[in-house]
Amino acid sequence: MAHPAAALLSLQTNQKLVEYNSDVGHDTGGARVGTTQGSVRWGIERRLEFIEFRLFWEGHVNRGDLMAAFGISINQASTDLNRYLGMAPNNMVYDKSARTYVRGDRFEPLFLKPDPASYLSQLRSISDGIVTQEETWVGQLPDFDTVPSPVRGIDAHTLRRVIEAIRTGQALEVEYQSLSNPAPRWRWIAPHAIAFDGFRWHARAYCFTDGCFKDFLLARILGTRDSRPSDIDDSQDADWHTHVTLKIGPHPGLSDAQKKVVALDYGMRDGKASITVRKALLYYTLKRLGLDTDPAARKPSDQQIALLNQEGISISGHSPPSPS
Repeated sequence: MAHPAAALLSLQTNQKLVEYNSDVGHDTGGARVGTTQGSVRWGIERRLEFIEFRLFWEGHVNRGDLMAAFGISINQASTDLNRYLGMAPNNMVYDKSARTYVRGDRFEPLFLKPDPASYLSQLRSISDGIVTQEETWVGQLPDFDTVPSPVRGIDAHTLRRVIEAIRTGQALEVEYQSLSNPAPRWRWIAPHAIAFDGFRWHARAYCFTDGCFKDFLLARILGTRDSRPSDIDDSQDADWHTHVTLKIGPHPGLSDAQKKVVALDYGMRDGKASITVRKALLYYTLKRLGLDTDPAARKPSDQQIALLNQEGISISGHSPPSPS
């Protein structure tokens, strides 16, 4: 499984390696690195980023960390640490008593832009059982916990069939249990995407029974049967391909001091923040933010935010059509 932090890989890493190896003529395993970005090995980039990740978030890194994370030899780990030290001499110093490299007082990230969202997502993934600690770059876990979410009963084979249908442009016959009917019904759908509404995963699909694009909760698909080529053009799903921008601000009923706190929480600038969402997901977004009801229905301290462009957003008219 790929490290979640791999998303932080940047071309800057590659370029810095090229510049460094070009200057010192370093041998990277037989082939001399020249000035072509593609000639730098992916593994070296990852290990240098790992060193920087550990230095920034945990303050120290040693050969054992690299050996455990990448399965490399002690000599390779030493080479990687020396390479990083040569490229960023102010970023770490060796602590002889602790036998480890520690973050330097003048530390400046060279390869990674520290990303709180990425770090915290690794903690959440560990908590949810999606990955183990060893599959992340976090060495020392802080004491933490997360609010549990109900486990959704999505069948692995059903999900695979839906994904295959999306990839191959197939229509799929599914047995679906809707809220509007006491018994499940077989129907043909043409899925073209899957989406997460903040709590549940669903398939975005054309329903041949109802003749329109709808959302089908994956947990409510009880079974699948046949498949066939689909002639449905997903570009006709206007709600999926149309984006809406929500402009939010602190609730007007808050005090000035409270408004400043809320603005900080939501990363607002000049008391405003913008959220762009697909029209097909608008209902879920408004509901998750508590913006799907009358702003006066809750206390300002509970609601905290308000929709500033409410005139251009129909709050009540965007409940997604449910399969019949």
